[in-house]
Amino acid sequence: MARMKFGVVLPMIGSLASTEAVDAVCDKAEEVGLDSIWVIDHILLPYSIGAKYPYNLTGEWMAGQGPWWDAFSILSYAAARTSTVQLGTCVIILPYRHPVHTAKIVATIDQLSRGRLQFGIGVGWMKDEFENLQLDSFHHRGALVNEQIKVFKEVWANDPASFDGSYYRFNEVSVTPRPYQRPHPPILVGGNSEAALERTASLCDGWLGISLRPKGLAEHRARLLQTCEEQGRSGSDMPIAMLHGITLVDDPDYRATLSHQERSQGVVGTIEQCVEELREFEDSGLTHMIASARRLGRPGGGIQAVLEGIDTLANEIIPAVRS
Repeated sequence: MARMKFGVVLPMIGSLASTEAVDAVCDKAEEVGLDSIWVIDHILLPYSIGAKYPYNLTGEWMAGQGPWWDAFSILSYAAARTSTVQLGTCVIILPYRHPVHTAKIVATIDQLSRGRLQFGIGVGWMKDEFENLQLDSFHHRGALVNEQIKVFKEVWANDPASFDGSYYRFNEVSVTPRPYQRPHPPILVGGNSEAALERTASLCDGWLGISLRPKGLAEHRARLLQTCEEQGRSGSDMPIAMLHGITLVDDPDYRATLSHQERSQGVVGTIEQCVEELREFEDSGLTHMIASARRLGRPGGGIQAVLEGIDTLANEIIPAVRS
C-alpha cells in the first residue's frame, strides 16, 4: 500500500507573504523531499464578514485580514522555482472565474510544471466575497460548479470544443494548451459537505477535506465510498487529502489543556504524539496530509519557524509515520 504523502501550504497569506518566503519554502520542500506544495484562493477579503466559516465549531474565520497573494500567480512561479515537488490548489473557488479561462490557466500551469499539478476545487463559502465581486451565483453555486467541471473536461479533451449548458455556452472554439497530464490533472473536490462527496463521486477524481479528526475522516470516506458505489464507480483507490494544522510542542501534557475546538483544528503535541495521530489518519484512509505552513513548527514567528517546522516534519515525523 502506498504510504501517506505530505505537503505544505506556501507562505502567500498574512505577514509571511513575500517572494523571499515563497522561495525559501519551495527550496526547502524539494531539499527535504516533501511530496507537495499548495496554494489557497481568495480574490478579496471584506473587512466585515457576515458569513459563518463552515470548518470549525465557532464559525469564526481565523485567517483574518492582511496580504493574500494570487493563487494561480504563486503556482506559476512555484512551477518554475521547483522541479520535482507536486503542486496543488487547496482550493480554487470556481464560481469566481469563467470556466474556460480557468481551464486555460490550469492547463498552462500543468504544462509549465510538466504534469505536477493537482487541481483542488471548491464552491466557496463566503457570501460577502461573492457580493463584493458582484456575482449573483452564491445560492446556485453547486450547480454552477458541476457545470464548470463539465466545461473543463470538454475543452481539455476536444479542439474544437463546444458546450451547451444552463450557465455556459460556446460553439467550436479552440482553448489551448491542453494539459500535460492526460486526460487532465486530478480534480479534487474540497469541502466536508455531503454535496462535496457527491460531486467527487459523480464528476471528479479525489476528495480534499478540511480539519477533521481521524474518526470524522473515516466516516466521510465511508460515505464517499458508498456514494461512488451508487454511481457505479469504485472509490477504493481514490485520493483522500486533507488540509490541517500541525503544531509541535515540547510538553506532552499541553494537549490536555486544549478545548475541543482547539484540538479539532490541528494535530497538536510532541513529535511522538503527532506521529501517533498521523498514523490514525493514515489508518482512516488519508492519502495526503496538507499542513498549513504558518502553523507548522515550534512556538515563535517568522519564516525561520516555518522552515524549522518543515525540517522537523521531513526528518523526524514523516520517517516515524512511515516506519
